[in-house]
Amino acid sequence: MTDDENPRELDDWEPYGAPGDETTSPWERRRRVMRIVALVTMIAMVVPGALTSWAIAQSTAERSCRIAVDYYANERTPSRVAFELGSPDTLGWNCYAIAPTGEVRVALLGLIPGPPRLVPTTRV
Repeated sequence: MTDDENPRELDDWEPYGAPGDETTSPWERRRRVMRIVALVTMIAMVVPGALTSWAIAQSTAERSCRIAVDYYANERTPSRVAFELGSPDTLGWNCYAIAPTGEVRVALLGLIPGPPRLVPTTRV
């Protein structure tokens, strides 16, 4: 068989991915599906852990803030915690006491909240 004697059924044949061919190979479709499944799986594993960590950090910050406000003010003073990224000095969880004149920062609890550092105030 010479080059001039190609079988008729192969005259119009082009391999997958040939220029002008808009169909994709089954392997390429399978690769896309596997990437999507892997991405969804990773998100499904990471998001619950991140949400749990955030909830634990927030409840720890609220408890620590309550201790600090009770120490510096009194038990009836309302408190509020906030996670702030504004400046390097106040980076992390901050504890505020809500006074009639406004909010007063009582303690900086840090990125990972823990017990507040209570420094005795000097009273004259």
